[in-house]
Amino acid sequence: MKTSKLYAFLFAAAVMASAAAGCSDSNSDKNEPAAQPAATVATENLEALEPPVEHGPAGENQVEAEIGAEVNANDTGFTLNGVIDGGHNDDGTKCLYFDITLRNETDTAYTLSTLNNFYIIDGNGEEIYSDVRSQLYANKNFNSEKYFADPFDIPSNGQFSGVIGGYTVDQGLNEFTLCFFPTGNDPRAKETVFQYHITEADIKAADSSLKK
Repeated sequence: MKTSKLYAFLFAAAVMASAAAGCSDSNSDKNEPAAQPAATVATENLEALEPPVEHGPAGENQVEAEIGAEVNANDTGFTLNGVIDGGHNDDGTKCLYFDITLRNETDTAYTLSTLNNFYIIDGNGEEIYSDVRSQLYANKNFNSEKYFADPFDIPSNGQFSGVIGGYTVDQGLNEFTLCFFPTGNDPRAKETVFQYHITEADIKAADSSLKK
């Protein structure tokens, strides 16, 4: 009698365990989203992506330019109006800024920055890029209606004019090449570069209208 009851108990436990396992699998299937075929997902992602724009080497098309004269490329008209010495620092450096005018000849507004679009080449061929310290100095000491820190916006079919930069360089650096990439609304479009050969006579001290 005892043996019969034991077999009945074990049989009932086995049935319950099997039912519980079935419920667990069923709930798991309901909670997990249905997997999409890998090929379908990959096709949808490819259709959502635009084909990448291919660019040539940066600076392969060098355009010699002069202060005060507009040069054009990439639906952009660019004029370097002047080079400004913003002042000297105690560590033997000075801050340089650039007075520019830029015309956007397209119906698309875009944003530029000194870090991506400008750089200086000194007499040793070393490339010098914009320095956040000089921008902080300008924000503190320059007229906010004339000075624009990074980034600065170029309106569609419009014009930007103002002082941008700057660059922290040795006090003795009075001759260098200023380079500007007219990238337009594609920050990687750097095939063309405008180059300005700056001499000591081109560098002017910041006037009273620029200072606060």
